[in-house]
Amino acid sequence: MVVDDERPAREELSYLLRQIPSVEIVAEAGTGEETIKKYQECSPDVLFLDVQMPDASGVDVARELIRLGFSPTIVFATAYDQYAVDAFDINAVDYLLKPFHEDRLAETMQRVKKRLEIGTAVESQTTPEQVQNREFQAKLDQIYTSLHTAEGKTGKLKIEENGKILLIPFGDISYATIEERSVRIVTRERSYLTNYTLNELEGLLRSSCLRVHKSYLANLDQIHSIIPWFNNTYNLIMHDNSEIPVSRTYVKVFRERMGL
Repeated sequence: MVVDDERPAREELSYLLRQIPSVEIVAEAGTGEETIKKYQECSPDVLFLDVQMPDASGVDVARELIRLGFSPTIVFATAYDQYAVDAFDINAVDYLLKPFHEDRLAETMQRVKKRLEIGTAVESQTTPEQVQNREFQAKLDQIYTSLHTAEGKTGKLKIEENGKILLIPFGDISYATIEERSVRIVTRERSYLTNYTLNELEGLLRSSCLRVHKSYLANLDQIHSIIPWFNNTYNLIMHDNSEIPVSRTYVKVFRERMGL
């Protein structure tokens, strides 16, 4: 099963996998929710899982599958930097870096084959599956922490503007807000209209940004001061002197995140 929110990447990986004898693509998915649903329907031998999707990370999906009682054999596919690679390196399955290459994919399939053979042997002995799951869960937790640390420090948001793709470091973003039917992100230098939804940005920037209002995401590292407001809400003064409201709906989470 191949999972990637970007259709060209998904199609490319599916095509390369189909060139390998004995490989059959039983399903494809583009979101975390769709992945979990189709995984339960198809029970694939191997899950090629994108790391970053709008509604969930690949690690989130893996954790949820394990919580549901599955033992997925996962190959993570990522365009991430060395932080993520180091994290995946502790995983016994494998990772693939984009763009995909046939030789590397063949190597991955050899590792997958060995994993599946070992899995079958272990299953025939009945026991340590639960132990294996716990170990895998622990590795996922390490990867999860590493990924979100990496996202917050080194991730970059892709924004299309005048035929160019601009790369905006996550840490430079002060806040994001809905503006008519678009979402505008604001940095110290300037602001950008984007094609992202606020929900998508919430997923991408969650290590550094928090939803504080139905129309606002705020970068917690860019908050200069917090002003108590009416009905136990707050106004945030950002380093660029912008003011952002914290609505009652999000006050509890905001307090917890800020340790208030």
